[in-house]
Parts: sequence; structure tokens; C-alpha cells
Amino acid sequence: MFRSLAFHSRFPLRASIIYGGISYRPIPLNVMSLKPRYFVPNPYGSDGHIRDSEGAFSKKEKAIEDQWIRAHDSEKLKKLRDELAKQKKKLEELEDDIEDLEEDLNKKQK
Repeated sequence: MFRSLAFHSRFPLRASIIYGGISYRPIPLNVMSLKPRYFVPNPYGSDGHIRDSEGAFSKKEKAIEDQWIRAHDSEKLKKLRDELAKQKKKLEELEDDIEDLEEDLNKKQK
């Protein structure tokens, strides 16, 4: 409905339809909104997530989700512990190699 016309003026003209005709009137720049508008999805309530309700079904769903999360976390911990054990074993082997090389170096220097 409104259209700003490009003029080299401090006050751009805004066209508006009034009673079937078009009216042009100057509007100061500080009156026109230059700030962006922000979208708020739902300011008056929740989206209806399962966790928000208080029924028996939601409690069962929460229990199932929590059980899955615990199993998933324990699986990740097991993998991390296995990886840590491998790294410790590799570190011990490298330390043994370093000790052997130092012994060989000391024997050659004497």
C-alpha cells in the first residue's frame, strides 16, 4: 500500500491510498522505522514438547529417553577408556624404546 519515492530531499514522499485516491505527503526520516524487525516464534506459550506436559505418557517417554541417554553415554565412556588404554600401552612402548636408545648411546660413548 505504501511506496517511498526516491527524491533528493531530506523528507522522502510516501504514497498512501486515501479514500480511493493517492496522497503524497512528506515524512521526516526519523519517523520512518529504520531498525530491523525481529521474529518471535511464540511469545505466549510453549511449543508443546513432551517434557512440558505432566501425564503418565510423558513420564514414560522421559524415562525411555533418559535410559537411552545413559546407555549412549556409557557406550561412549567405554570407547574412550579403551582408547586411553591403547594410548597408555603405546606410551609405555615408546618410553621403553627411549630407554633402550639411551642405553645404547651411553655404551657407545664409553
